[in-house]
Amino acid sequence: MSTSDEGIPKRIVRTITLTEEDLFLLDGIERILSKSGQRVKTDSKLIRTAIQVAHDSLHGKEYDVKQIAEKVVQEDGRSLSKMLSKPGK
Repeated sequence: MSTSDEGIPKRIVRTITLTEEDLFLLDGIERILSKSGQRVKTDSKLIRTAIQVAHDSLHGKEYDVKQIAEKVVQEDGRSLSKMLSKPGK
């Protein structure tokens, strides 16, 4: 995994096509994560979370959805910049 100087993984823009059902499922994932106290709002964060869960599932690895969600949020450049700017207010 490549990282930038700030420790944020390199982000690559890729266009994907989603169906209405995919978006409905993403909304369901967001509701479940919200119940655990973890807020993952954008579709790209939800998709990254789902990819990591699917990868671990296919490889027979155990995973913690909340831990994966926290990692995705921490690695997102926009979220990180918002978190860093809050203490200065």
